Parts: sequence; C-alpha cells; structure tokens
Amino acid sequence: MEALSVLLVGSVVTWLMYQNIQKVTAKLETQKGASFETYAAFASKITDHIRKVKNDLDEDSETYYRRFKPNETCDTKKTIKELLDLIRRTALFETVMAKRKTPKEIEASLGEILGDFDKIIRQSCADGDRLAEEVRESLHQAYRKIYTS
Repeated sequence: MEALSVLLVGSVVTWLMYQNIQKVTAKLETQKGASFETYAAFASKITDHIRKVKNDLDEDSETYYRRFKPNETCDTKKTIKELLDLIRRTALFETVMAKRKTPKEIEASLGEILGDFDKIIRQSCADGDRLAEEVRESLHQAYRKIYTS
C-alpha cells in the first residue's frame, strides 16, 4: 500500500513538472524570439547581397563598379543560374508562405542558403575567401540590427 502511494505521488509530481515545462517552453517560443518579420527582413538582406553578386558577375548588367569579379575558372552563366536559384529560395521567406514553417525550419533553410552563397562566392570570385568573409560579416551585422530593433 505504501509503495502504491509513493508511485501515485511520484506520477502526479512528474505530470505537474511536465505541464510546467510545456508552459515555459511555449512562453519562450513566443517571447523575444525571432519572429516571422525578423526572418523576412533578414531574408530581404540576404537577397540584396545575392543580387549584388549576381549583377557584378553578369557581364550583361550595367554595373559601373564590380566588387565581385569572376575568377579564371568561373563559369559565369552557371554561377548566375545558381545565384538566381538562391534568390528564388530566399524569396520564400519574405512571403506569407514562410509562416507555415517553424523557426527551426526557417533557420535551417536560411543557413543552407547562406552556406551555398558562401561556397559560390569562394569558388567563383577573384579573392573569394576575403569577399565571402566580408559578406558573412555584413549579413551578421544586418541580422543583429534587425533582431535587436
């Protein structure tokens, strides 16, 4: 009988702790987390950076100062297609469709896009390592500014 009482009390305490943990985690997700608007604003900044690289690499664009210049091994047509694909993928997070995703899914997708973008800059641009580092730092600053405002 005493063991049954201990099991019952233990079960009730465990259930109450579980309920409280659920409430706390639900509150954490709604408080000061990155909102849809934060992700949309950051995706817009990413898109701006991708467009800048695309325009600089595209010989047909009327860009006067080209910071991102293709290296000798760059297939510019292929690179531009890859950059356009990144723009398309990033644009999803600027729309209402992104509200269907969880913050973790959005962060994972944006992280993948940023990784692909970094790789393209490193492989396709003259002095790609330095330029990729500058873009990464610029996007980091943009995210911090968006997230803290």
